[in-house]
Amino acid sequence: MTWEPLLVILLLATVLVIVLSRPAGNVVAGRGILLFAVAGCALAAIVDYDRSPAIEDLPLMRPIEFADEEYRTSSSCLVCHRSEYRSWHASYHRTMTQLATPETVIGDFNDVSLSFQGLAYQLYRKGDEFMVLMEIVDPQTGGTLQVHRPIVMTTGSHHMQVYWFSLGYPESRSLGMLPFVYLAPEERWIPRHAAFLMPEQRTTEMLVGRWNATCIRCHSTNPRARAEGAVADSHTAEFGIACEACHGPGYQHLAANANPLARYRRHLGEGIDESIINPSRLDHQLTSQICGACHSVSSIKQEEDFLSWHRNGPGFRPGEDLAETRHLVRARDVDAPMTKTLIDANPHYLEDSFWSDGMVRVSGREYTALLDSPCHQRGEISCLSCHQMHHPSSDAQAIETWRDDQLKPAMRGNLACTGCHEKMADEDQLRQHTHHPPSSAGSNCYNCHMPFTAYGLLKATRSHEVDIPDVAKSLQTGRPNACNQCHLDKSSGWAAEALENWYGIPQPELDEEQKQVAASLLLLLKGDAGQRALMAWSYSWGPALEASGNNWQAPFLSVLMEDPYQAVQFIAGRSLHRLPDFDKIGYDFLQTVEEIRQQQQHVIDKWEQLPGRPSGEPAAAILIDPDGRLMWDKIHRLHSQRDNRRVNLVE
Repeated sequence: MTWEPLLVILLLATVLVIVLSRPAGNVVAGRGILLFAVAGCALAAIVDYDRSPAIEDLPLMRPIEFADEEYRTSSSCLVCHRSEYRSWHASYHRTMTQLATPETVIGDFNDVSLSFQGLAYQLYRKGDEFMVLMEIVDPQTGGTLQVHRPIVMTTGSHHMQVYWFSLGYPESRSLGMLPFVYLAPEERWIPRHAAFLMPEQRTTEMLVGRWNATCIRCHSTNPRARAEGAVADSHTAEFGIACEACHGPGYQHLAANANPLARYRRHLGEGIDESIINPSRLDHQLTSQICGACHSVSSIKQEEDFLSWHRNGPGFRPGEDLAETRHLVRARDVDAPMTKTLIDANPHYLEDSFWSDGMVRVSGREYTALLDSPCHQRGEISCLSCHQMHHPSSDAQAIETWRDDQLKPAMRGNLACTGCHEKMADEDQLRQHTHHPPSSAGSNCYNCHMPFTAYGLLKATRSHEVDIPDVAKSLQTGRPNACNQCHLDKSSGWAAEALENWYGIPQPELDEEQKQVAASLLLLLKGDAGQRALMAWSYSWGPALEASGNNWQAPFLSVLMEDPYQAVQFIAGRSLHRLPDFDKIGYDFLQTVEEIRQQQQHVIDKWEQLPGRPSGEPAAAILIDPDGRLMWDKIHRLHSQRDNRRVNLVE
């Protein structure tokens, strides 16, 4: 505790003694003195902005929150900005990284036994502490040792939660990563590699220092890695994405507003407070760059900048030009010197984040996609055109709904686009443009111009590069086009013909397979792991099931039960369980190969017994013959052509 609160307590105690010792006749006067003293104490508390503990009092074996001369932490904002603080506190930005406590840990630590690559892990609690008893390989003997480690930090809370344990080294704040993540919706543990679209790595490495060197950059506020090898003394102003991550360091703002009279004079007047950044007052480029500091494919520019960031924190401050301190990777500009350097260090750098034409392929990199959107280049669309970082009291959305994606009211519909494209607000104009009923998913601007072609967090996410459906681009890049992602039962030839008739988009050269077989099935059976994951998700997407029926997907999802990538297996199982009549199927992607094959056969047998299966000539596109039987010869032939190249999508 700093000396100012102690002075406040002493002052309050002195006043209380004076009041209580006064004669009864002076009680009213005493109350006046007491109220004056309380008001003074409150004022003193308001201006006591330095609530940081002394460095020697902080834990020694984990990263620490420590305010510096610039960053004063979100607790300093609470006094004057209660509403904004309340909505930020309810957001998933705040809970991106937290200390492991009974209030923050969502995973099950009630004596849970797990195993990973032949090593055993026991998760348990010791009072309010969360612990792991794990086997590690003894580097001296090659045998195994059992060690207890405390779980000290968490990352994530919305979709999944990752856990970090202390290495137990008094001289280092480096963390190890538990090789399991906890899925919030499913309330279960899965191996870490199964939560990301990546090949399984046969290693017992606990990713020592990953948080200190990498995750700290975007999962905390004003990070300073201070790491050298396995030794780190990592500091951050605040765990999670806090107020100053978007508004910039608050010291000057607090100093300028410490005087209540000056503060309210400015608040009630028309003057703009220049002591803090308000993203909503910046132009569309600068305000989006604040988000882009984390939501982009980028790197620190030069080696000296990297060393400075390591010691002193990021050079970027909200309101500045992000390109001054970060190299923003554009796959369409592969000749940029810094991009070449990144590719030299990692030949897979671009393919891990982009489709072959340079469109972003992974979630969490929305700013990079926005940069290539004509609405941003030639218009003034920004991140804040659709999203809002605070939930206003006027918003009819429940705060639980808002925090899912922090969209502004009505931005789940066409209002996001009709603000500029005004004529599309007219239903007749909309129908003529989309060739779909105005109230249908086919007339939702997002579904055609921002389809689900990015991947992350075990699901498909919307592209944030505004584009138009084009079958030629789909064939060139392998990226699903919006028409075929909704109309899962239609071929590329069907989509190409419609796009040419409606919009004059030329039809590309197509082979017989592309003309006749549903495009979604070709991607599901022949595509790479990323394409298969997108299709597995699409096969339970509500608008797609409405457009293409929901009574034929199950057997094809069963094919993905044995996919080489566990993330694909998981998504396929989740989609299968969401289909009518298959919610009780006992499939789990962590079952043995034999058990999975039994479940595959169970799915097929169950589907063959269902009434109303597709049949007739139109069913040929989804590889079902006129009698309603699966065309297994064609299915196996296509599946044998599966693209088995390495996929490692860096979310």
